[in-house]
Amino acid sequence: MAASAAGAPATALPFAAPATADPVATSGLAGAGEVTIALVIVLLVIFACAWCVKRLRGIGRPQGRVLAVVDDLAVGQKERVVLLACGGERLLVGVAPGAVRLLHVVPPSAFASLAGAGQETPAARTPATVAGIDFRAILRRNLGLSR
Repeated sequence: MAASAAGAPATALPFAAPATADPVATSGLAGAGEVTIALVIVLLVIFACAWCVKRLRGIGRPQGRVLAVVDDLAVGQKERVVLLACGGERLLVGVAPGAVRLLHVVPPSAFASLAGAGQETPAARTPATVAGIDFRAILRRNLGLSR
């Protein structure tokens, strides 16, 4: 141990707190900026996950079931037209919040000519008509939106 200038031994404090650094002065604006950036990042992650779930909605549907969704089309913010395959029939169904209506029973022959000839699908050909049936008019009539 080293002796002090007066000749008394210097005593070390074994349990003394270490010297602390001076606190960094931050403004309230910097803290609010950090919180805002963190909030934006969290919201972006939530929206990205929601987009992925919506985009991958059709993947993972088990095949070989009696009832299958062949195709669906959004016709409004909450309204959809869904083509269902049930056995040998295809059913065109209008789906809206609180209502599901059968719009039309599509005969299998409407799609047989397209599949056999290797032509484009009905959705790619025209979204409004298949085999001469105007689905848009049927949907408007059933939803009470006739003009």
